[in-house]
Amino acid sequence: MTEEITNYLEKTGVISKVTDVLKLLYEMDEKPDDPLEFMRMNMAEVIPEKMELTKLEEEYDTVMQEIATLQQENMNMTKKLKELETNESDNVEEINSNENTVFGLSDNDEK
Repeated sequence: MTEEITNYLEKTGVISKVTDVLKLLYEMDEKPDDPLEFMRMNMAEVIPEKMELTKLEEEYDTVMQEIATLQQENMNMTKKLKELETNESDNVEEINSNENTVFGLSDNDEK
């Protein structure tokens, strides 16, 4: 049984890769605090996942910046809308006041 698994691991390149990572770890002057994590990060199977994670983190940062920009734009537009509504309300009141003056009506006469 042991010979079968050894042959399988050699044939699939597992032993070679593990040996390479262990050699890399051995040759390091400053050893990592977590050698298992070091091995995980330096195995070929982890690299595509790490690259995808990095890409997703970059995409997340970009989306968060876009959200912040849109939120700021939304606040500015809301403020501008309120200003326009206030100006429109003031203009309507001014027009009504002017019409009353032209027609000789007081505020009490209108009611």
